[in-house]
Amino acid sequence: MTLDKTQMIKFVYVGQGGSLSVIPLKSLCDKGFLPAAVVIANISQRPKGLNLLPVQQPPVEGSLAAVAAEFGLPIIHWQRGAEAEIEAKLGDISPDLVIMSCFPWRIPKLLLDIPTQGWWNLHPSLLPAYRGPTPLFWQASRAGELETGVSLHQVAAELDSGAILGQQRVSMLDFQGDELEVELAQQGGKLIEQALFELAQDTLQPRAQQESDASYQGFPNHQDRCIEIIGTASAAYRFICVVNSAYPLWFEIEARQFRVMTVVSFDDEARLDEVYRVEDNQLTIQFEQGVLIVLAEEQ
Repeated sequence: MTLDKTQMIKFVYVGQGGSLSVIPLKSLCDKGFLPAAVVIANISQRPKGLNLLPVQQPPVEGSLAAVAAEFGLPIIHWQRGAEAEIEAKLGDISPDLVIMSCFPWRIPKLLLDIPTQGWWNLHPSLLPAYRGPTPLFWQASRAGELETGVSLHQVAAELDSGAILGQQRVSMLDFQGDELEVELAQQGGKLIEQALFELAQDTLQPRAQQESDASYQGFPNHQDRCIEIIGTASAAYRFICVVNSAYPLWFEIEARQFRVMTVVSFDDEARLDEVYRVEDNQLTIQFEQGVLIVLAEEQ
């Protein structure tokens, strides 16, 4: 799957950081799909209008900025509230397409209308299920899904509702912690490459999402992050592995609260002779099926 330079469309890549942003960009660049610029969300800066002069630090190894620097790509830093400036910069570039992944803000219409081919987005679920900002949390928590995936879709006014350009299923049983996000990012990069090739060949066939199958979840609150001791110990183990680095998780057992530091092990065949046991920082918990062991701090 190769394109000569006359077939390459001009695109801009937009992201925030982390595997879901960095790995697809690196994959695209390695394959010769070089964006005209890389736009990075500056989420640490205060809102525009506070007389803040942004000071950009040298790229951190493995970051979106580092990948852009490696391939000599122009970097545009997007400060929230500076959409008019981004509009002007995208207007100067005049891209055919904008591709984004793991971007924290909704894209206003004034920016959506700039590229002739619109915007594409990578989303770590099998849309239309699990729309929203934190799909992996919800798939791994109450739902206890065994399978997830990544979708490449067109960006529309309603969040995560645009036509599907490609999808890839991924088993949640085969990966732990950051491994799952890395796999989704790698598969997402392949979806982008395939869609760019099909767009250049005029064979890309978007398909509308089925609204009857759609679901949406927002950011988890404190109670959402409380792990209930129901179901299997293995499901709780997977949930902690997937999301504990991003969201602090906790147990409430017999009026005691424990914040999870790290997960140790599970055994779906084991049984305790009590609901839970605490030895130093090791918390052993009986689920409906099986026993889970974590390191935790009592709150």
